[in-house]
Amino acid sequence: MKKIIISIATTLFLFGCEPLEEVPFSFLSVENLYQNEKDVDAALFGVYSTMNEGIDELWYFLATSGAGESVVVRLKGDGNQGQLSALAFQPTTAHGVWWSHFYRGINRANTVIAEVSGVGLDPSVEEQKIAEARFLRAWYYFNLVKWFGGVPLQLEATKDFSDETVKKSRSSIEEVYNVIIEDLEYAETRLPESWDNPNLGRATSWAAKAYLGKVYLNMAGKPLEQDAMYAMAASKFQEIVDNGPYSLQMNFADIFSVENEFNSEIIFARPNIAQNGAGSVLNFFAGVPLSPFAFNGGQYQFGFTEAFYNSFLDNDLRRDVTLLYSYVNTNGNTIVYNDPNNPDNARFGGYNDPKGIGFGKLLDTSGAYTNPFQHGNDFIFMRYGDVLLMLAEALNESGSSSEALPFLNQIRDRAGLDDVVTTSQAELREIIKQERKWELAGEFTEYPDLQRWGDIEQSLQNNEDAQFFGTVYDPKLELLPIPQSQLDANENLVQNPGY
Repeated sequence: MKKIIISIATTLFLFGCEPLEEVPFSFLSVENLYQNEKDVDAALFGVYSTMNEGIDELWYFLATSGAGESVVVRLKGDGNQGQLSALAFQPTTAHGVWWSHFYRGINRANTVIAEVSGVGLDPSVEEQKIAEARFLRAWYYFNLVKWFGGVPLQLEATKDFSDETVKKSRSSIEEVYNVIIEDLEYAETRLPESWDNPNLGRATSWAAKAYLGKVYLNMAGKPLEQDAMYAMAASKFQEIVDNGPYSLQMNFADIFSVENEFNSEIIFARPNIAQNGAGSVLNFFAGVPLSPFAFNGGQYQFGFTEAFYNSFLDNDLRRDVTLLYSYVNTNGNTIVYNDPNNPDNARFGGYNDPKGIGFGKLLDTSGAYTNPFQHGNDFIFMRYGDVLLMLAEALNESGSSSEALPFLNQIRDRAGLDDVVTTSQAELREIIKQERKWELAGEFTEYPDLQRWGDIEQSLQNNEDAQFFGTVYDPKLELLPIPQSQLDANENLVQNPGY
């Protein structure tokens, strides 16, 4: 991302590499840190920065997209990669790094919320800063509750390391969601609708509404199954459709282009910039053999299965954007998946089954990489296409199946597919699920979708890595295990059942 202001980029870079044993943000001298609005913004950028944790992007991808049946890893012998993609979760799996990162962001948000009132800002500006911090706190807790279930609620800045302060027990899933809802409701009425060009990437009122709708949708699904939340989700998504500034990109590939960042479809994304090693490293891990799109030709550590490729209709315009079935490599040779005559077929044992078809949504076409962290592709966490599909799902599940069709068909029309006409709730439910898999492949939604649909057991039957590693369905797989490092540090934490 090349338009974000340098102060954000520098902050993201500096905080992204700090050790986990850092002194908490609130231990900094508050009287020196919070003097004016610029200082508050610097503290807010520190809250954002915990989204940018370098190498841990790989574990975020594999814990969210990798656990769906469409993704396969190349390095079968690697415990972390194989366990995450095969749902063979262990308390020591690398997903645990995100617990520390998210709570770091939460603590920083708590500090901003607590201290901004002492700066003397205009009341409306003060509320806006608090709203931004509360949105981010909600975002971190939403990730935590989806992955781990009920987690400790820390709603005040950490000022000491006493057991009472830092060794809290787990709150219930519903209690965590209630905090998230309160934060997002506060944020949606106080955040700006948009930011100017230098500040793109900061939370908006529309992002708060989109996440509020997604929270309701998750609460309607498993494990809470609060059916009334479907109508609430539909109402919130409808606000965005009726009044928001968003629209679908006509060309599916344009959503992900580094030359078209923060386009009409992007609601919330983490900006990455190529300069100073402050960009994304996921391109490096995803890069296909001798990739022209990644530093050092890429590591080709994961890809999509051939079965997923074949699940698309031949005329689906999303297929060849999402999956790199063929590409021209850095030697100028055209590489085709499973072609034994590829001239560069030795690297990583060749571009072939079962190592996976390349991830085409992460194409950095700049070609000027001096280190693996120098890719400018933004991380898209929420976009308008997702909102349309969630609206269709919420309407269908709340008994308004015919009203769901226009929103589903907007997605299908762009993909070059025929409109869906069925109003059978059961049939439409399965169609919407499949559309989400095609439309949002690799966009950190697969495992959370399977969780709330209750489809993990069914998905395991189609998960090639699960079959390779011999993963057998167990109800424990509905949640990830609490990281062992956290259990060791806090005797008041209780592991999720079955681990």
